[in-house]
Amino acid sequence: MLSGQTLDAMITACENAKSVLRKAAIDPSERKTLNITLSASVAAEFLNRTPEGLAKAEARGRLPSPKTATNGRRFYTVEDLIAIREALGIKVGKAEDERAVVVAVQNFKGGVSKSTTSKHLADYLALRGYRVLVVDCDPQASMSVMFDVNLEELIDETHTLSNFLSPQMDDADSFRKTVRPTAWPNIDICPANLGLQDTEWELTATIEDGAGAIADAFRRLRDGLEEVRADYDVIILDPPPAMGFLGINTLTAADGLLIPVPARQLDYLSTIHFMQTCREALDLISKFDPTIDYGFIRVVCTMFQPNRTNEAQMLQVMEKTYAGQMIKTPILLSEEIKNAGVLMSSIYEVNKPYGSHQTFTRCRDNLNMVFKEVEREICKQWPSRMTQIGTDKLTEAA
Repeated sequence: MLSGQTLDAMITACENAKSVLRKAAIDPSERKTLNITLSASVAAEFLNRTPEGLAKAEARGRLPSPKTATNGRRFYTVEDLIAIREALGIKVGKAEDERAVVVAVQNFKGGVSKSTTSKHLADYLALRGYRVLVVDCDPQASMSVMFDVNLEELIDETHTLSNFLSPQMDDADSFRKTVRPTAWPNIDICPANLGLQDTEWELTATIEDGAGAIADAFRRLRDGLEEVRADYDVIILDPPPAMGFLGINTLTAADGLLIPVPARQLDYLSTIHFMQTCREALDLISKFDPTIDYGFIRVVCTMFQPNRTNEAQMLQVMEKTYAGQMIKTPILLSEEIKNAGVLMSSIYEVNKPYGSHQTFTRCRDNLNMVFKEVEREICKQWPSRMTQIGTDKLTEAA
Protein backbone atom coordinates (compact mmCIF):
# COMPACT_ATOMS: atom_id res chain seq x y z
CA MET A 1 0.00 0.00 0.00
CA LEU A 2 1.50 3.29 -1.14
CA SER A 3 0.23 5.27 1.86
CA GLY A 4 1.78 2.76 4.25
CA GLN A 5 5.12 2.89 2.46
CA THR A 6 5.07 6.69 2.53
CA LEU A 7 4.37 6.73 6.26
CA ASP A 8 7.11 4.14 6.90
CA ALA A 9 9.63 6.28 5.03
CA MET A 10 8.59 9.39 6.94
CA ILE A 11 8.83 7.57 10.28
CA THR A 12 12.31 6.26 9.47
CA ALA A 13 13.51 9.72 8.43
CA CYS A 14 12.08 11.26 11.60
CA GLU A 15 13.71 8.62 13.81
CA ASN A 16 17.08 9.34 12.20
CA ALA A 17 16.59 13.08 12.64
CA LYS A 18 15.58 12.57 16.27
CA SER A 19 18.91 10.92 17.01
CA VAL A 20 20.78 13.87 15.48
CA LEU A 21 18.66 16.40 17.37
CA ARG A 22 19.17 14.52 20.61
CA LYS A 23 22.95 14.63 20.27
CA ALA A 24 22.90 18.33 19.42
CA ALA A 25 20.48 19.26 22.19
CA ILE A 26 21.94 17.24 25.04
CA ASP A 27 25.50 15.97 24.79
CA PRO A 28 27.59 13.44 22.85
CA SER A 29 26.86 10.70 25.40
CA GLU A 30 23.14 11.13 24.63
CA ARG A 31 22.33 11.44 28.33
CA LYS A 32 21.20 14.68 29.89
CA THR A 33 23.34 16.11 32.67
CA LEU A 34 22.55 18.88 35.10
CA ASN A 35 25.03 21.75 34.96
CA ILE A 36 23.06 24.45 36.75
CA THR A 37 25.06 27.22 38.42
CA LEU A 38 23.25 29.78 40.55
CA SER A 39 24.55 33.15 41.66
CA ALA A 40 24.57 33.94 45.38
CA SER A 41 21.45 36.10 45.05
CA VAL A 42 19.49 33.48 43.09
CA ALA A 43 20.59 30.66 45.41
CA ALA A 44 19.60 32.73 48.44
CA GLU A 45 16.16 33.36 46.94
CA PHE A 46 15.48 29.64 46.49
CA LEU A 47 16.73 29.02 50.04
CA ASN A 48 14.56 31.85 51.40
CA ARG A 49 17.67 33.49 52.81
CA THR A 50 19.80 36.51 51.91
CA PRO A 51 23.21 36.48 50.17
CA GLU A 52 24.62 38.20 53.25
CA GLY A 53 23.20 35.48 55.48
CA LEU A 54 24.84 32.78 53.38
CA ALA A 55 28.16 34.64 53.44
CA LYS A 56 28.04 34.92 57.25
CA ALA A 57 27.28 31.21 57.64
CA GLU A 58 30.22 30.40 55.36
CA ALA A 59 32.53 32.75 57.25
CA ARG A 60 31.56 31.17 60.58
CA GLY A 61 32.15 27.66 59.29
CA ARG A 62 28.50 26.58 59.38
CA LEU A 63 28.73 26.12 55.63
CA PRO A 64 31.68 25.10 53.46
CA SER A 65 33.40 27.74 51.37
CA PRO A 66 31.43 28.36 48.17
CA LYS A 67 32.64 27.71 44.67
CA THR A 68 33.95 30.76 42.85
CA ALA A 69 33.97 31.60 39.16
CA THR A 70 36.96 33.06 37.33
CA ASN A 71 35.57 36.54 38.01
CA GLY A 72 35.61 35.82 41.75
CA ARG A 73 31.84 35.60 42.17
CA ARG A 74 30.31 32.88 44.30
CA PHE A 75 28.08 30.28 42.66
CA TYR A 76 26.11 27.26 43.80
CA THR A 77 24.79 24.03 42.28
CA VAL A 78 21.56 22.15 42.98
CA GLU A 79 23.56 19.72 45.12
CA ASP A 80 24.95 22.69 47.07
CA LEU A 81 21.42 23.89 47.86
CA ILE A 82 20.53 20.45 49.21
CA ALA A 83 23.67 20.40 51.38
CA ILE A 84 23.02 23.94 52.67
CA ARG A 85 19.47 23.04 53.72
CA GLU A 86 20.78 20.03 55.59
CA ALA A 87 23.57 22.00 57.28
CA LEU A 88 21.30 24.87 58.36
CA GLY A 89 18.35 22.68 59.27
CA ILE A 90 16.10 24.26 56.66
CA LYS A 91 12.95 22.16 56.43
CA VAL A 92 10.76 22.11 53.35
CA GLY A 93 7.93 19.84 52.36
CA LYS A 94 5.65 17.63 54.37
CA ALA A 95 6.09 16.17 57.83
CA GLU A 96 7.05 12.49 58.01
CA ASP A 97 3.50 11.41 58.82
CA GLU A 98 1.97 13.43 55.96
CA ARG A 99 1.40 12.45 52.35
CA ALA A 100 2.68 13.87 49.09
CA VAL A 101 0.37 16.37 47.40
CA VAL A 102 -0.66 15.22 43.92
CA VAL A 103 -1.11 18.04 41.39
CA ALA A 104 -2.60 17.43 37.94
CA VAL A 105 -1.73 20.07 35.33
CA GLN A 106 -4.65 19.49 33.02
CA ASN A 107 -6.46 20.94 30.01
CA PHE A 108 -7.76 19.19 26.89
CA LYS A 109 -6.84 22.00 24.51
CA GLY A 110 -3.54 21.50 22.74
CA GLY A 111 -1.01 24.32 22.63
CA VAL A 112 -1.86 25.75 26.06
CA SER A 113 1.63 25.04 27.47
CA LYS A 114 0.49 22.13 29.67
CA SER A 115 3.69 20.07 29.57
CA THR A 116 5.93 23.15 29.59
CA THR A 117 4.16 24.43 32.71
CA SER A 118 4.46 21.00 34.35
CA LYS A 119 8.18 20.79 33.60
CA HIS A 120 8.92 24.27 34.93
CA LEU A 121 6.82 23.67 38.05
CA ALA A 122 8.73 20.46 38.77
CA ASP A 123 12.11 22.17 38.36
CA TYR A 124 11.06 25.16 40.48
CA LEU A 125 9.89 22.92 43.32
CA ALA A 126 13.13 20.92 43.13
CA LEU A 127 15.18 24.12 43.43
CA ARG A 128 13.05 25.03 46.45
CA GLY A 129 14.09 21.74 48.03
CA TYR A 130 11.01 19.57 47.57
CA ARG A 131 11.23 15.90 46.60
CA VAL A 132 9.29 15.65 43.35
CA LEU A 133 7.88 12.78 41.33
CA VAL A 134 6.66 13.47 37.79
CA VAL A 135 4.14 11.03 36.30
CA ASP A 136 3.77 11.38 32.53
CA CYS A 137 0.32 10.02 31.65
CA ASP A 138 0.27 11.56 28.17
CA PRO A 139 0.96 9.09 25.31
CA GLN A 140 2.69 11.96 23.49
CA ALA A 141 5.39 11.70 26.21
CA SER A 142 6.54 15.33 26.00
CA MET A 143 7.46 15.43 29.70
CA SER A 144 9.41 12.19 29.43
CA VAL A 145 11.42 13.56 26.52
CA MET A 146 12.20 16.76 28.44
CA PHE A 147 13.52 14.63 31.29
CA ASP A 148 15.64 12.67 28.78
CA VAL A 149 13.84 9.33 28.92
CA ASN A 150 14.69 7.10 25.97
CA LEU A 151 11.26 5.76 25.06
CA GLU A 152 12.69 3.01 22.87
CA GLU A 153 14.35 1.47 25.93
CA LEU A 154 10.91 0.93 27.47
CA ILE A 155 9.49 -1.15 24.61
CA ASP A 156 10.52 -4.50 26.10
CA GLU A 157 10.33 -3.35 29.73
CA THR A 158 7.73 -5.09 31.91
CA HIS A 159 7.44 -2.41 34.58
CA THR A 160 6.05 0.56 32.66
CA LEU A 161 3.16 2.88 33.41
CA SER A 162 1.09 1.39 30.59
CA ASN A 163 1.57 -2.16 31.85
CA PHE A 164 0.87 -1.15 35.45
CA LEU A 165 -2.39 0.56 34.50
CA SER A 166 -3.45 -2.21 32.13
CA PRO A 167 -6.01 -4.65 33.58
CA GLN A 168 -4.50 -7.32 31.33
CA MET A 169 -0.91 -7.26 32.67
CA ASP A 170 -0.57 -9.20 35.92
CA ASP A 171 3.26 -9.16 35.93
CA ALA A 172 3.52 -5.35 36.24
CA ASP A 173 2.17 -5.27 39.78
CA SER A 174 4.40 -2.54 41.30
CA PHE A 175 4.08 1.17 40.56
CA ARG A 176 7.36 1.80 42.38
CA LYS A 177 9.21 -0.23 39.74
CA THR A 178 8.05 2.16 37.01
CA VAL A 179 9.86 5.10 38.64
CA ARG A 180 13.23 6.19 37.24
CA PRO A 181 15.79 8.79 38.35
CA THR A 182 16.44 11.95 36.35
CA ALA A 183 19.45 14.23 36.09
CA TRP A 184 17.97 16.13 39.05
CA PRO A 185 18.94 14.73 42.46
CA ASN A 186 15.44 15.34 43.85
CA ILE A 187 13.21 14.67 40.83
CA ASP A 188 12.17 11.19 39.73
CA ILE A 189 9.90 10.33 36.82
CA CYS A 190 7.41 7.66 35.94
CA PRO A 191 7.69 8.06 32.17
CA ALA A 192 5.06 7.63 29.52
CA ASN A 193 5.68 4.87 27.03
CA LEU A 194 4.42 3.81 23.64
CA GLY A 195 1.88 1.37 25.10
CA LEU A 196 -0.22 3.99 26.92
CA GLN A 197 -2.61 4.37 23.99
CA ASP A 198 -3.28 0.62 24.02
CA THR A 199 -3.84 0.81 27.77
CA GLU A 200 -6.57 3.40 27.18
CA TRP A 201 -8.47 0.85 25.10
CA GLU A 202 -7.88 -1.93 27.62
CA LEU A 203 -9.20 0.22 30.46
CA THR A 204 -12.22 1.19 28.39
CA ALA A 205 -12.98 -2.49 27.78
CA THR A 206 -13.65 -2.94 31.52
CA ILE A 207 -17.08 -1.39 30.88
CA GLU A 208 -18.20 -4.86 29.81
CA ASP A 209 -17.14 -6.35 33.17
CA GLY A 210 -19.48 -4.40 35.41
CA ALA A 211 -19.35 -1.65 38.03
CA GLY A 212 -16.62 -3.23 40.16
CA ALA A 213 -14.20 -3.49 37.23
CA ILE A 214 -14.95 0.09 36.17
CA ALA A 215 -14.30 1.40 39.68
CA ASP A 216 -10.99 -0.49 39.76
CA ALA A 217 -10.03 0.94 36.36
CA PHE A 218 -10.71 4.49 37.59
CA ARG A 219 -8.51 4.01 40.69
CA ARG A 220 -5.49 2.21 39.25
CA LEU A 221 -3.20 5.25 39.21
CA ARG A 222 -4.44 6.48 42.59
CA ASP A 223 -3.79 3.08 44.16
CA GLY A 224 -0.35 2.90 42.55
CA LEU A 225 0.67 6.29 43.92
CA GLU A 226 -0.05 5.05 47.44
CA GLU A 227 3.12 2.94 47.15
CA VAL A 228 5.32 6.04 46.86
CA ARG A 229 3.46 8.95 48.46
CA ALA A 230 5.61 8.75 51.58
CA ASP A 231 8.77 9.13 49.48
CA TYR A 232 7.96 12.52 47.92
CA ASP A 233 6.59 15.93 48.83
CA VAL A 234 4.87 16.67 45.53
CA ILE A 235 3.71 14.42 42.70
CA ILE A 236 3.00 16.19 39.39
CA LEU A 237 0.73 14.50 36.86
CA ASP A 238 0.91 15.40 33.18
CA PRO A 239 -2.41 13.99 31.89
CA PRO A 240 -3.42 13.15 28.32
CA PRO A 241 -5.36 15.80 26.36
CA ALA A 242 -8.63 13.84 26.53
CA MET A 243 -11.09 12.58 29.13
CA GLY A 244 -10.79 8.85 28.56
CA PHE A 245 -9.95 6.35 31.26
CA LEU A 246 -6.39 7.72 31.52
CA GLY A 247 -7.73 11.23 32.04
CA ILE A 248 -10.20 10.00 34.67
CA ASN A 249 -7.33 8.20 36.43
CA THR A 250 -5.49 11.51 36.81
CA LEU A 251 -8.62 13.26 38.08
CA THR A 252 -9.15 10.47 40.60
CA ALA A 253 -5.53 10.53 41.78
CA ALA A 254 -5.15 14.32 42.13
CA ASP A 255 -5.38 16.44 45.28
CA GLY A 256 -5.39 19.66 43.27
CA LEU A 257 -5.83 20.88 39.69
CA LEU A 258 -3.74 23.50 37.89
CA ILE A 259 -5.43 24.48 34.62
CA PRO A 260 -3.25 26.34 32.07
CA VAL A 261 -5.24 28.69 29.81
CA PRO A 262 -3.82 31.27 27.37
CA ALA A 263 -5.64 34.61 27.23
CA ARG A 264 -7.17 33.83 23.86
CA GLN A 265 -10.85 33.50 23.09
CA LEU A 266 -10.74 30.01 21.55
CA ASP A 267 -8.67 28.65 24.45
CA TYR A 268 -11.03 30.27 26.95
CA LEU A 269 -14.10 28.76 25.28
CA SER A 270 -12.42 25.36 25.02
CA THR A 271 -11.60 25.46 28.72
CA ILE A 272 -15.28 25.95 29.54
CA HIS A 273 -15.94 22.64 27.78
CA PHE A 274 -13.01 21.07 29.66
CA MET A 275 -14.43 22.17 33.02
CA GLN A 276 -17.88 20.88 32.11
CA THR A 277 -16.37 17.53 31.16
CA CYS A 278 -14.41 17.44 34.42
CA ARG A 279 -17.59 18.10 36.36
CA GLU A 280 -19.39 15.28 34.58
CA ALA A 281 -16.41 12.97 35.14
CA LEU A 282 -16.36 13.80 38.86
CA ASP A 283 -20.07 13.03 39.09
CA LEU A 284 -19.36 9.67 37.48
CA ILE A 285 -16.39 8.97 39.76
CA SER A 286 -18.37 9.86 42.88
CA LYS A 287 -20.73 6.96 42.17
CA PHE A 288 -17.80 4.61 42.73
CA ASP A 289 -15.79 6.64 45.26
CA PRO A 290 -17.50 9.54 47.09
CA THR A 291 -14.22 10.54 48.83
CA ILE A 292 -12.71 12.17 45.72
CA ASP A 293 -12.29 15.92 46.30
CA TYR A 294 -9.70 18.63 45.62
CA GLY A 295 -7.87 20.85 48.04
CA PHE A 296 -7.52 23.49 45.32
CA ILE A 297 -8.42 24.24 41.71
CA ARG A 298 -6.45 27.07 40.12
CA VAL A 299 -6.33 28.54 36.63
CA VAL A 300 -3.04 29.97 35.39
CA CYS A 301 -2.86 32.22 32.34
CA THR A 302 -0.04 31.03 30.06
CA MET A 303 1.90 32.53 27.14
CA PHE A 304 0.56 35.98 27.99
CA GLN A 305 1.54 39.01 25.89
CA PRO A 306 0.55 42.10 27.90
CA ASN A 307 1.20 44.48 24.99
CA ARG A 308 -1.58 42.85 22.95
CA THR A 309 -4.87 44.60 23.66
CA ASN A 310 -7.04 41.56 22.92
CA GLU A 311 -5.06 39.39 25.36
CA ALA A 312 -5.12 42.07 28.06
CA GLN A 313 -8.90 42.28 27.67
CA MET A 314 -9.25 38.50 27.69
CA LEU A 315 -7.19 38.31 30.89
CA GLN A 316 -9.65 40.71 32.54
CA VAL A 317 -12.51 38.43 31.49
CA MET A 318 -10.68 35.42 32.94
CA GLU A 319 -9.99 37.23 36.22
CA LYS A 320 -13.68 38.06 36.59
CA THR A 321 -15.11 34.69 35.61
CA TYR A 322 -12.57 32.57 37.50
CA ALA A 323 -12.85 34.90 40.52
CA GLY A 324 -10.70 33.65 43.41
CA GLN A 325 -9.53 30.56 41.51
CA MET A 326 -7.05 32.43 39.31
CA ILE A 327 -3.30 32.53 39.87
CA LYS A 328 -2.66 36.28 40.15
CA THR A 329 0.48 36.33 38.00
CA PRO A 330 0.24 35.21 34.34
CA ILE A 331 3.08 33.29 32.72
CA LEU A 332 4.53 35.65 30.13
CA LEU A 333 5.33 34.50 26.61
CA SER A 334 9.12 34.43 26.36
CA GLU A 335 11.63 33.48 23.73
CA GLU A 336 13.83 32.27 26.58
CA ILE A 337 11.35 29.48 27.35
CA LYS A 338 11.05 28.58 23.67
CA ASN A 339 14.81 28.47 23.19
CA ALA A 340 15.31 26.40 26.33
CA GLY A 341 12.75 23.96 24.93
CA VAL A 342 14.92 23.45 21.86
CA LEU A 343 17.50 21.97 24.25
CA MET A 344 14.79 19.85 25.91
CA SER A 345 15.26 21.99 29.01
CA SER A 346 13.44 24.43 31.24
CA ILE A 347 14.55 28.00 31.87
CA TYR A 348 15.83 26.80 35.25
CA GLU A 349 18.27 24.41 33.56
CA VAL A 350 19.85 27.08 31.37
CA ASN A 351 22.81 29.08 32.65
CA LYS A 352 23.28 31.53 29.79
CA PRO A 353 20.46 33.60 28.28
CA TYR A 354 19.72 33.44 24.58
CA GLY A 355 18.81 37.11 24.55
CA SER A 356 19.76 39.77 27.03
CA HIS A 357 20.46 38.97 30.66
CA GLN A 358 17.60 41.30 31.58
CA THR A 359 15.12 39.30 29.47
CA PHE A 360 16.34 36.03 30.96
CA THR A 361 16.06 37.34 34.52
CA ARG A 362 12.60 38.78 33.88
CA CYS A 363 11.44 35.40 32.54
CA ARG A 364 12.81 33.47 35.53
CA ASP A 365 11.45 35.98 38.05
CA ASN A 366 8.02 35.81 36.40
CA LEU A 367 7.96 32.01 36.68
CA ASN A 368 9.09 32.21 40.30
CA MET A 369 6.17 34.51 41.13
CA VAL A 370 3.68 32.16 39.45
CA PHE A 371 4.99 29.00 41.07
CA LYS A 372 5.31 30.60 44.50
CA GLU A 373 1.52 30.96 44.41
CA VAL A 374 1.19 27.29 43.44
CA GLU A 375 3.67 26.35 46.17
CA ARG A 376 1.47 28.07 48.75
CA GLU A 377 -1.56 26.10 47.60
CA ILE A 378 0.45 22.90 47.94
CA CYS A 379 1.64 23.79 51.43
CA LYS A 380 -1.93 24.47 52.54
CA GLN A 381 -2.62 20.75 52.10
CA TRP A 382 -0.21 19.87 54.93
CA PRO A 383 -1.47 20.65 58.46
CA SER A 384 2.15 20.99 59.62
CA ARG A 385 2.67 23.96 57.26
CA MET A 386 -0.59 25.83 57.76
CA THR A 387 0.85 28.14 60.43
CA GLN A 388 3.49 29.33 57.95
CA ILE A 389 1.10 30.28 55.15
CA GLY A 390 1.10 34.03 54.62
CA THR A 391 4.23 34.58 56.73
CA ASP A 392 6.85 34.18 53.96
CA LYS A 393 8.27 31.30 56.02
CA LEU A 394 7.60 28.36 53.75
CA THR A 395 11.08 27.17 54.68
CA GLU A 396 12.08 27.12 58.32
CA ALA A 397 15.34 26.51 60.13
CA ALA A 398 15.13 23.73 62.67
